[in-house]
Amino acid sequence: MLRKIANDFYMNQNYNCGECILRAANKAYDLGLDERALKLASGFGAGMGCGNTCGALSAAMSVLSLLFCGDKAHETEGFKELCAEYVDTFKASLGSDNCEELKARYRYPEGDDRRCLITVEKAADVLEAFIASHQSEPASDAPSETPVSADEIKRLKGLGFLNNKGTNKFNARVVTGNGRITTAQARCIADAAALYGSGQITMTTRLSQEVIGVEYDKIPDFIAYLAKEGLETGGTGAKIRPVVSCKGTTCQYGLIDTYALSEKIHHLFYKGYRGLTLPHKFKIAVGGCPNNCVKPSLNDFGIYGQRVPQPNTDLCKGCKKCQIEAACPISLPKVVDGKVFIDPDKCNRCGRCLHKCPFHVNEDYIAGYSIVIGGRWGKKVAMGKRIPKIFTTEEEVLATLEKTILFFAEQGQKGERLSDTIHRIGFEKVTEELLSDDILSRKDAIVGDALK
Repeated sequence: MLRKIANDFYMNQNYNCGECILRAANKAYDLGLDERALKLASGFGAGMGCGNTCGALSAAMSVLSLLFCGDKAHETEGFKELCAEYVDTFKASLGSDNCEELKARYRYPEGDDRRCLITVEKAADVLEAFIASHQSEPASDAPSETPVSADEIKRLKGLGFLNNKGTNKFNARVVTGNGRITTAQARCIADAAALYGSGQITMTTRLSQEVIGVEYDKIPDFIAYLAKEGLETGGTGAKIRPVVSCKGTTCQYGLIDTYALSEKIHHLFYKGYRGLTLPHKFKIAVGGCPNNCVKPSLNDFGIYGQRVPQPNTDLCKGCKKCQIEAACPISLPKVVDGKVFIDPDKCNRCGRCLHKCPFHVNEDYIAGYSIVIGGRWGKKVAMGKRIPKIFTTEEEVLATLEKTILFFAEQGQKGERLSDTIHRIGFEKVTEELLSDDILSRKDAIVGDALK
């Protein structure tokens, strides 16, 4: 493998980046260069001594010239385009072709003997893959890769690595907790994608990030690299999946601190219940208000922030143009017999009508949470049903979530989603169970050793 050869020249023989790439390729591809010829790459190091074009890239162009160019470059069909393609590939993988920019991204701290090792290894990987893709027969004497076994693919899926069909590459699902990451974590994911993957990242519908094309043998290094910023892979299997939340904490319509609540859920249940295998996946969403941006009603357990108006109709003047009615996005309040009326069964409890009446009719409200259970989307779609109660404390919500997880673990049948369990048992019976604490007394029997 070109990376290993380049590593040896860099770490053990003290050659610069350009020298390492040319010498590694000379050995791997039997280029036939003698010591005098190999010195041609010496001046490429440190961006040609001035921090400009990366020496590893310049040396790679020499390798490509030996392998793909005829007697004259301008008479070799497609050679110009091949060189341009390689430069684009290099920049896409490493993020730049400039020495100073690559040092800022990948170089180890001053005094660390590894210096630009990451760039050298990554450049070697890019060159080897590029050559292999442009030769009918691989020129490298490295053995062909052994396909990853089905059992190993299954094991890795449980760790958040999803196989790219027909290859030894995987998409690595990086868990973000609730979709919010720091700038340092964002840089870490980007750098990990450049170092160990294809240099491409995609977002999942549940606000995790997936690094595309991580080679099988690079997975341990990829995991270790993410751990530097407290990141991990996962979010697959018949488990509690990573929680998602909207931006209710900062949104003008948000009624609860969605970030804080979802982070608690992440630590208490995604991490705390990680060892518990359920009948099927279990998805959780936290919405700041009834706008439904993050679709709590299409999750197994959904939470909405709520403000239930408590109008004081004694103060109502029966205005011809009611400001409470005008403020309601669903036009629900009506003046009936000279008094405003808000149908409690139809109100979505968004709180938009509060404090709008000049006579202070609608100042009071109950702040809390609604919970919906049994939602799902995919091949089958089910709208979650609301538990008929306003939960007024975060502790109540967390306790109800735990009881729902325990109920699903105990009563669910393998392969069915929570919506199927509710349909089979009956929503009223399930609700009755969740509003009592009986199931908590069976917690140890339900989870066994899974949480230890």
